[in-house]
This record gives sequence, structure tokens and C-alpha cells, in this order.
Amino acid sequence: MEKNKSWQSSLREASPYMTLGMQMGMTMAVFAVGGYLIDRFFNTTPWLTLACSIVGMACIFVRLVHIANQKN
Repeated sequence: MEKNKSWQSSLREASPYMTLGMQMGMTMAVFAVGGYLIDRFFNTTPWLTLACSIVGMACIFVRLVHIANQKN
């Protein structure tokens, strides 16, 4: 029984980090694709793609800081 508690508690502690890669990848993809589509609409290539990509990276950084502060 003690082994199950140890495994379950380890899984519970790791849960915020298990989907972190998917969150970062999807955030970057949404911002980059959104910027690309807006660029095509306004014919301003590549400026809005770059701007939205930078905003996506900032969102990822804020999320990482939030998770790190939550664990401390």
C-alpha cells in the first residue's frame, strides 16, 4: 500500500509539468499562425507574424514563471 501512495503522490507532484511541453508548443503555434493569418489579411508580411511570435514567447515565459512560483 505504501508503494501506491508513493507513486500517486509523485504523480500528483509532477502533474503541472506533464503537459507543459504541449502547452508551450500550442501557445507558440496559435500565436504564430494567428500572426501569419493577420499578415495575409493586411498584406504586412512578416511583421505581424514576428510580433505575434514574440507575444507568444512572452506568454510562455509568464506561464513558466507562474508555475515555478506556484511550486515554491
